Amino acid sequence: MGVDEVSSDMIYFEQTNEEIRKHHSVGKMALMGYKACVEHFGSPYQIDKAVADGRLFKMSPGVYSDSGLESEIEVLQYRYPESVVTLGTAYYYYDLTDAIPEAYDFLTARNARRIHDERIRQYYIPAEVLKVGMVVRAFNGEHVRTYDLERLVIETARMKSSLPPDLYKEVVLAFRRRSDEIAPSKIIEYLDCFPKKGRIERIIDEEVL
Repeated sequence: MGVDEVSSDMIYFEQTNEEIRKHHSVGKMALMGYKACVEHFGSPYQIDKAVADGRLFKMSPGVYSDSGLESEIEVLQYRYPESVVTLGTAYYYYDLTDAIPEAYDFLTARNARRIHDERIRQYYIPAEVLKVGMVVRAFNGEHVRTYDLERLVIETARMKSSLPPDLYKEVVLAFRRRSDEIAPSKIIEYLDCFPKKGRIERIIDEEVL
């Protein structure tokens, strides 16, 4: 898949959701929540009328679009703005694996609400490290809030026991083939943000890179 970075490495969720919204804008609206739609159209009746007329598309409960062109993952990340795409889904977008994910892997803070959606596999992490290495990238036109390759190396080591052995091996080999795209200095910088980095660091040094 084609990859194009469109934001800096460390950004806030409210910025990234706006980034996603901006990159899918058609006219001046693009993705909008229900409250914003009421403000834009004037009333719930006018929202229903716009949907019936084809001027507005209901993409998901509480999420609307004036184009209907946004992808499923873009709508889901708009609906769950404090989530970051990780593991199998991120591997697939980065062409680190050919395995098509059965569900979207979303990482959230430990205190985040549980996501009740069968399309999403939710993982948790301390809030203070959730945003480390987070980026918004364009993958063949889809703008996704995910991690850079350096943080994915860390996530691969951190979550090794949760990954199928064949997938782990495939991704590790892919990281090695693309080692020129990975900055060791950024991995070291990111690891300093993790309270228990010893095990992660050892796996990266001995198995991943």
